[in-house]
Formats: sequence, C-alpha cells, structure tokens
Amino acid sequence: MYFRFLNTRHIILFMISLSVVYTIVSHEIDLYNLFSGTMMLMNNQSGDTKNMTSVVVPGNAAVSESLQILEKSATDWKMILFWESWSTVLWNESFVGATATELLQEGCPKWKCNVTMDRSYAGTADAIIFPALGFSPSNLPRMPRPQYQRWVFLEMEPPTGIYAVEGANNLRAHNMSHIVNWTMTYHSESDIVGFYGFFLSLGTTVMPLRPNLMSQHGEAMRRYKRALEQGDTLEKVMGPSWRSFVKRPRVVAWMSSHCPTNSRREDYVAELSKYITVDKYGACGDKECKKYSTGPLLHSCWKNVITGNYSFYLSMENNLCDEYITEKVYNAFSYNLVPVVWGGSDYAKFLPPHSYINARHYHPQELARLLTRLHQDPVAYGRYHLWRGYFQVMNKGNLCELCYRLHTDTTSSYHTDISEWRMRSGRCLMAPSNMFNKTLGMDSWRSVIYSHYENLTNVGFGL
Repeated sequence: MYFRFLNTRHIILFMISLSVVYTIVSHEIDLYNLFSGTMMLMNNQSGDTKNMTSVVVPGNAAVSESLQILEKSATDWKMILFWESWSTVLWNESFVGATATELLQEGCPKWKCNVTMDRSYAGTADAIIFPALGFSPSNLPRMPRPQYQRWVFLEMEPPTGIYAVEGANNLRAHNMSHIVNWTMTYHSESDIVGFYGFFLSLGTTVMPLRPNLMSQHGEAMRRYKRALEQGDTLEKVMGPSWRSFVKRPRVVAWMSSHCPTNSRREDYVAELSKYITVDKYGACGDKECKKYSTGPLLHSCWKNVITGNYSFYLSMENNLCDEYITEKVYNAFSYNLVPVVWGGSDYAKFLPPHSYINARHYHPQELARLLTRLHQDPVAYGRYHLWRGYFQVMNKGNLCELCYRLHTDTTSSYHTDISEWRMRSGRCLMAPSNMFNKTLGMDSWRSVIYSHYENLTNVGFGL
C-alpha cells in the first residue's frame, strides 16, 4: 500500500541510494571516509548524477576510484569559509578580507567567490579553510558535511617552525590528514599555493593562477630583462621621481620579532655589524619604533621610521626552507627598499632579477662592502628599483587559485600524511651555531653561504 504514495522523485532517490550501497559494497569503500566527507565530489554544471573521480593523496602519489552520487546543484558563485581568523592583522587583511571585487580587479580568471567567517555557512560552503594550528577534532563543524565541500588545510609556516611542529603533531595524533582534501601552503607542491606577496605585471588584464612565480609573467619579464641588458637606468624608466628612491641617509636596517632562530640570521647580522652599521629594531636589536612597534601600527613603523631613511632592509627568514618567503621581503619592496634576503628559497623563481641581494652568496664582510658601494652610487643602486617600471608588488595573499579550482576542478582528493609530505618537500636546512666564531677555528659558515671568500684585500665587487 505504501508504494502507491511514492512519486517519481522518491523513486529516483531510492534508486540512487541503492546504487550508492552497491558501490560501497562492490568497491569496499571505507564507510568512515564516505560519511565524514572525504569522498567528496565537485558539483558539475548540470546537477545530475555522474561518475566522478576520488583521489587518495599520500604526498603527491594518487590512486582513484569512482563513486556515483547526487551532486549539489551548480551555481555561478562559490562560498569560501574561513573557519577561524589568525591572531595577526596581517593575515586577516591578506586572506579573510579578500573580496570578489579584488579578484576581478586583479584579473583572476574565475573571480565569483565570496569569503566569509560566518560559521553558519558551514553546511553550505563550497570550501572551508582551516588554519593548521587550530585544526583539531574538537574544533570542526558539527553539522553534516556536504559531499561537494572541500576541506582545505592552511599552513604558511615552514615545517620546522615552532607553531608548524605543534600543528603537525596534532595532525598525526588524531590521524586527521584523511579528512583534508586540499593543502594550501607556500610551497609549489601544495594543492593550492598560498603566499605572503606576489607581483602583478603592469598593463595586463589577466592574472596567472600562481602570480608569485616569475615564469608566469612572460611578456613583462621579457621587457624587463631587455631593459637590464641594455643598461637602462631608473631615471629613464621613472623620470624625475627616480631620485626619491636613491637618496637615503642610512644604509641598512633590520627588524626582528624573536631570536635565536633555526636560520641563525642573528649570527649573520652580528658578523655583518662588524663591518657596517646595521640599525637593529625589535627583539634582537637596540632600537625601537616607539609607538609604532607593535600590532596594527607596525606598518606605521615602516612608513615613519624605515622607508625614506634606508637603502637596504635585511629580509631574513627564521628558517632556511625551500620556497619559504615571507612578508619580510614584500614589505621591503612595498616601502621602496631593496631587500637583502636570507632563506632557503630559490629567489629567482619568485622575485624579479636584480631586485634583491642574496646574503647567502656573500660572507658578511663581502656584503658590507657591496652595500656600502651601492649606497654611494645612486645610478647603480637605482637599477635595483628598475623592476618598478614593469611590475607592481602586492603585499598580500591571494585566493585566485582556490576560487578557480572550486569552479573548475571535478576531482576529489584526500591526504594520508600531510606532516611527512611537508617535511619532505620543505627541504629545511639547520644553520650551524657559532659559524663565524674564529676563536674556535670554525669555518662552518661555508655550509650555508656560497662564497669563495678568503681575503678581501684584492677582491673586486661587481654592481
């Protein structure tokens, strides 16, 4: 008697349920993964049932199965939910504050994504982003997880960083990699790349999905390299305003929030200070930005104390890890200084050539001589700002790739061991302590500095 009251919709849903049960049994799909949402499928444009691919990702290796399921009806707009905010203004402004209008203005191919921190959208959002440190079983959405929803693990610290180690331990302790669909870190091997800053090519209307890679700025890079090869000066590119970039009373500054560090940057600065005056602000120095030193006023410190007064800024990372570049570098660019970098990245992949100086190519005494000569030569120093005629620096994160993938990616994936993958891809180097301690007869700085430094008496320096 009951079946007389079933309409066509009920019958269709009933048949779909039987299909799902059959698929589970025949393919031995893990029930926990299915109902916890790890077997998630991206919605297609029709909203009909369709065979989709589900991928298990242990690092970058993948296997696949198919699962037939009723998908979410397609919409033109996607919702991205940040499950919680960061403790710093920088990150909230960089990512959580992103808007569809910004994505459109910056030229993102797919820009129809709304960003929210309202947890009431947890049951309908297309993606939920979980910052690594707060990612734990007790801090997950309580409502049922839609099949189409992507869970994104976000970690912008290197795997050897203090907070990253804590987050990795938490992941392993609760075996939570399996509920993550996409990783979002600074490394290019991530599913989605997050970054502290990037460059936009001037005069272009379409932004590459990973604008932090200089290889994605083909035409602008060709024109810029041609200008370098031709010996163009900053005056030729920028006109009379070029002098505002080269007339600085002091040579170099450094701001630091903590020490010691895994990179031993504080040891390098201490040795550098023997040969040139380094104005050191913050926890590892003797200078303060006074009322501009903390919180949201930090940018005022840059604006009121650093920019206009120094030619160079020591943009030194606390960890020497592959591709790890933080806001320290992009702050220097944004406030019209030349960054002196110290990190584990191949900076040529991410920064315009001749826009920075890599301290790992110079013994501190060599670097002191180079900075002094450039500071005293406005034309030579100005060429380190030549890129400004071809690129615009963006001191912020970007959700373009995530938005694009939500609109176009029809595969679903989950990871098996994010912590192991991060350590492997991070390729972090621990710098030796006392690497410049001559009394110990040590020459260990050569393990992190690629220089043929022996004696500076007859050494010349190219500009």
